[in-house]
Amino acid sequence: MGCVPFDIAKNLIIVNMAIEGLDGEELRILPVALDTGASFTIIPWDIAISLGYDPARVTRRRRIITGSGVEYAPVITVRKLTAIGESIANIEVLCHDLPEDSKVDGLLGLNFLRHFDIDISFSKGTVDIRPKKTE
Repeated sequence: MGCVPFDIAKNLIIVNMAIEGLDGEELRILPVALDTGASFTIIPWDIAISLGYDPARVTRRRRIITGSGVEYAPVITVRKLTAIGESIANIEVLCHDLPEDSKVDGLLGLNFLRHFDIDISFSKGTVDIRPKKTE
């Protein structure tokens, strides 16, 4: 179970996300926005490439709507993604670069978040995450 603080004065809930490289040895940690409005987790192209993934070679793409219009982002599967103290192996992410003036490098989307129960406390400034209870 993970619990992390966030700055309630900011317009984003920013958390760190770790992405494991294709070889299982490299690891990158980047600030991302916890985004319940994003269907997929998004990472930048340069991070994907530096970790051994090749977004340009994949044939699967997903339509996304951005501030500048509709785009098609490559879908890659990363070995492991960790955020807020929890991990998921072999998870699909989209490769897309957010605008340069973004305060984050990517988005932590519903394809990660739906695996957990999440409590966001704005009075405490914390995000608490734990595995979903199975019936």
